Amino acid sequence: MPNYYPISRIIGNKITYYRKMKGMTLENLSKVVGVSEQQQSRYERGINRINVDRLYQYAKIFDINIIDFFVFNNR
Repeated sequence: MPNYYPISRIIGNKITYYRKMKGMTLENLSKVVGVSEQQQSRYERGINRINVDRLYQYAKIFDINIIDFFVFNNR
C-alpha cells in the first residue's frame, strides 16, 4: 500500500494551491472545514482520500467549480 494515492495527491496539491491563493493557513482552512490540522495536512499531501462531499465543501470555500479539482495537466 503506498503512502499516498496518486489522484489524491494531485487533488491535495490543488487544495494547497487554492488555500494559498486565498491567503489561508493550514490552521485557518482546517477550522473552516471542520477537521484537525493533521487531517488537513494529510488531505493536502494525498495521504488520506477526500470524499466528494468534503471536496464540494472545499470548492465552495475556494469559490471554484468542483470539476476544477479533476482537470489535470499532463506536463
